Amino acid sequence: MSDYVKYRTDVVLSSIMGLEPPMDDYLKSLDGNIITKEDLAAMAMTANAPIYSMRDLGSALPPSQMVIPDDYQSYLAGHSKISTSPLKDWPMVDENNDFGEHHPFGMNSNCCPLLQNAAHGEPHYVDHLFDFITHAAENHKENERMNKLSGEDAMLFGNPDVSMLDLYNKDMNRDYGADENWEQQKREYLANEFGLLPFLFGLEWHSPGEAERFYDILSNLSQTSDPESPEAKSLFNRMQEKTGIKWDRYLRNWRDRFTPLSAWWQRPSDRSGPTASPPADLANAMLTSPFGSNQEPGHNYHWWEPYQFHGGVGRSIDSLKSVMTQSYPGVFGDNWLSDFLLEGVVVDGPHMLSGSHFPASSNSAPELSSALSSLSTGDQSFERRRANWTHASMHNHLHPSEINDAEGRMTIPTEALLMSRFGDDLMKVTELGNPKAGRLREQHPNSNSTYYDVHNRHATNSDQALQQVMTDLATQVMQQFGSDIFAPVNGDVNANTIARGNIGQLASAANHLLMRGEGVHDGEYMIPDVSSGQLSQKIGAFGPVSPMSESVIAPLFNSGNTDSWGHEMPATLTYKWDRNSNGLIWDNKESPFTILQRTPHKGLVSAVDPSFADKQIHTKNKEINALSTNSLGYSNLTSLLHKSDDYELTGIFDSMIEPAHVVRDLDDMDTLKGFSGDWVVQKKPKGKRVLVKKSGKSIDPISLPSKVKKSLKDTIQGDATFDGYVSGDVLTVVDLLVHKDTDMSQEPLSDRVDALRTLYSTTDHVEFPAPNSCVNTDKEGLIKTIANLDRTDLLIRDAQSTFIKGKEVHPKWILYPQDKISKEMPLPPLPEMSIRNSNLVLEYPGIYTPVIVKIENDDNGPYVAEYNGLPHLVKQAQTQFRLWSPVAAHYVGLPDQAIPSYRKRPLFRKSIDKAPEVNVQGEHDDEDSVSNIMRHARKAITSEERALNDKELIAHVDGLTQSMLDKYAGEYGLEHTEDGKWTVNEAIDDDIAEKFSFPRMNQASSDGGAWSGMQADITAPTGPTEITEEENTTFGNPRRNQQEPDPNGGFRPLSMIIDTENGQATLDVKDRKAVIRFPKKDKDHEERENEVLPALRHDNAL
Repeated sequence: MSDYVKYRTDVVLSSIMGLEPPMDDYLKSLDGNIITKEDLAAMAMTANAPIYSMRDLGSALPPSQMVIPDDYQSYLAGHSKISTSPLKDWPMVDENNDFGEHHPFGMNSNCCPLLQNAAHGEPHYVDHLFDFITHAAENHKENERMNKLSGEDAMLFGNPDVSMLDLYNKDMNRDYGADENWEQQKREYLANEFGLLPFLFGLEWHSPGEAERFYDILSNLSQTSDPESPEAKSLFNRMQEKTGIKWDRYLRNWRDRFTPLSAWWQRPSDRSGPTASPPADLANAMLTSPFGSNQEPGHNYHWWEPYQFHGGVGRSIDSLKSVMTQSYPGVFGDNWLSDFLLEGVVVDGPHMLSGSHFPASSNSAPELSSALSSLSTGDQSFERRRANWTHASMHNHLHPSEINDAEGRMTIPTEALLMSRFGDDLMKVTELGNPKAGRLREQHPNSNSTYYDVHNRHATNSDQALQQVMTDLATQVMQQFGSDIFAPVNGDVNANTIARGNIGQLASAANHLLMRGEGVHDGEYMIPDVSSGQLSQKIGAFGPVSPMSESVIAPLFNSGNTDSWGHEMPATLTYKWDRNSNGLIWDNKESPFTILQRTPHKGLVSAVDPSFADKQIHTKNKEINALSTNSLGYSNLTSLLHKSDDYELTGIFDSMIEPAHVVRDLDDMDTLKGFSGDWVVQKKPKGKRVLVKKSGKSIDPISLPSKVKKSLKDTIQGDATFDGYVSGDVLTVVDLLVHKDTDMSQEPLSDRVDALRTLYSTTDHVEFPAPNSCVNTDKEGLIKTIANLDRTDLLIRDAQSTFIKGKEVHPKWILYPQDKISKEMPLPPLPEMSIRNSNLVLEYPGIYTPVIVKIENDDNGPYVAEYNGLPHLVKQAQTQFRLWSPVAAHYVGLPDQAIPSYRKRPLFRKSIDKAPEVNVQGEHDDEDSVSNIMRHARKAITSEERALNDKELIAHVDGLTQSMLDKYAGEYGLEHTEDGKWTVNEAIDDDIAEKFSFPRMNQASSDGGAWSGMQADITAPTGPTEITEEENTTFGNPRRNQQEPDPNGGFRPLSMIIDTENGQATLDVKDRKAVIRFPKKDKDHEERENEVLPALRHDNAL
């Protein structure tokens, strides 16, 4: 094919898989070619689907949404609506939006602080605009007069010569002065016919005609080539002529108002507005920060104020640009004006983004910021993702009808949560109340135990404060409206549901009051103290969001992502902030309204209505949007985050993938989740696993049998890479990774296998899949397919699975051992182990659901009481018992005692000389380990390609004795033939026998903080992503970006003192050998061997 067709194919595949398409190469290759319909389709696919799908506010409404009056009087009164307007309407979604009608600027989505309290009477921005005139306009005018800009600063921010107070006075005195109804009429106009765009440009004191003329000129300005063009300069002059106001005033309004909105959009959803002053040497700081250098409210504080008491949206600036571009295509898009307005001022730094929960301490001790505040600069991904745990820990994901078991905020996740589908999604996204350990550790300044100690305590204090304030506010509300507003007596299900919605409104109000009011709560709590220069504790209280407050509650019920985390609930209770009383004003509406709310947990609800559990309410009709699936079938919580950008179809493969699952009973297949239901069932070949690459006349690996290499050279046309097994002089191929120099790894497995069947021919020395060894089937035919194949070990792989480069296990692949010996023997992969709440936690790579091994004690000491987990994983753990039990015994603090199982079987023997890789030696023992000798015995039989009797085998292997054969043969896969000779059980692969080692143990904290295995890199069936939903994903290498494994084996160096029957000894593990020395080393000896790490160590030390 020609280059441009290849590039077009890459563009299409990249777009399907969510990768960056090679558009530059593709467009260059089109030069001189005719653009076809295929090219147009490929170009259309390259546009990334936006997170929010918005409608053009300048277009007509769909017929279903039009408002057409029934009578002439209603028509004359303007009660019709057949289109939307960029000047009169706020952004609206179209019918393709993944979140339904909800988005951060939705009137009913309870996200945007400018729209807060709309149910009370007017959206908050109406009060906000009038409050500016009353409380801030005079100072604002004077500051603008005293701080004139010049040069580039004036071009960026504008240099207005007329103030907003001047415009207010002009508007109020329009048409010979305002009458007594002017303000009320103006409020009605602003509440009903004033959109986001005119708010951002400051058109509130314009007449409708002036606003329309401004928008027309702005639209034309966006069509000019640059701001210095003659066309642009002409439009700037025309703007003053038609509206009476210069561009500088509009531009300054935009900077004043869009900058805090952009900061709110980008900051994490569990963080308040900034609580830090700008750097002293920052140019134009008064225009880009709510606070001055003295930590007092600054010049623009009024425009930041609504966002200060609200959590952020937690999304990137690109998503905000997308919303603005879709909503106002006449202004924003691919033009200089769009870039200038949306990205002219970069939002970054603690003075613009996220506030600390401990402002005073954080500001006075910036060197402790990794423990006291979030990272408010650079990439916000980590903090945005971690905010999901804040919401989950408050049980916001539950519907109000589901909270009976949600007593209070979770500090660390419960086992029930971790075992749930929602827990799976969370583990893919973020840390859960503690830093991740080991291979899953995220490198971030705030991922540390001190941060979590401080913030978990703060979260508990916040929960207590909320309960107390909700109780106090409930008393006030019930005195005003009666107790039925929260606790209807003998109410039906509708009344009970509305009352629960009112409690949700109360939780939002209490949260807002704690963040904004001075002295509204007198509770005292332990908070950080940095007065000594070190982090300690002192008694303190919650205060408003301010640089000088000791402690600030998080925005737990008022955040910009309630569209993702809210349930629709009916309510009648409304509230609004009253500046004059430093408190709240309440109202009880006659008719209920529907609003998105974050669910208060049981502890908060019972503080208002102790008998709520006895009252039936409506159940949920859908999940929160974060857990709902989008149009592609993925969970919104996971799929709307980060696409992988480091995957390329290179055709280079450097590792083989093993099945993540070992299923010993077919009934256990029903418990597996996330598979497509279509399968490729294949006999597992005997022999050694290899990746075979043919490039020209070169064959890799060079160690392949010569007959196999010759057959590949003679029969395979073009370059290819195969995954297969070598036994003797035969290569059995099970997968196709490269075909004729084309990377096939991201094609479905069924297509790759079909290519092997149809494009390649079996020879005497290279076997490809055939009907008698490899069968495609669906869920219904799986059992019959397995029965028709010989009783040998089978590979059962998802037909839609891709080949994940660089990974160790594939969670869509299953090994089904049918051979009696392999069915009962321990097979890889091995788990990682940690301890949580005195239980052992075994986590298998690529699988999020762990096996929980419950440990109990009796008179004989600790023993295994039970296993909990997926049935096939429990059986896997039980067959690997002898491998992980010695490690388990050590980490429950009893290295010299047995831990019986629930059958009273010892967890491990006191004599450990039979454990793989371990040889107990005295001073005069042979240096060769048992394991090395036995592996050489296996290789001797394999290389001879025949069974050997005792004498022949002992003669072949130095150090091998009859006693060793009798004692260890079974453990290393040697078995007797019928005539008494030794042969190898080929169900045990050589690579398994050589690579088995003990599982690694993560250092565990006292509160279970070393819970490992919470996240793995993920690859979707249609291409790699980092975060997607389990049903539609394959998981990647959990050790990506970690230190390369020691090629010599699975052990890392360690040294420990152990108790044995013969007294204390030293156990050294190094270079694939574990050696016990009698007597134990003395202190000088240990100090000399300073290259050996201690037994208990932090992962960073490794």
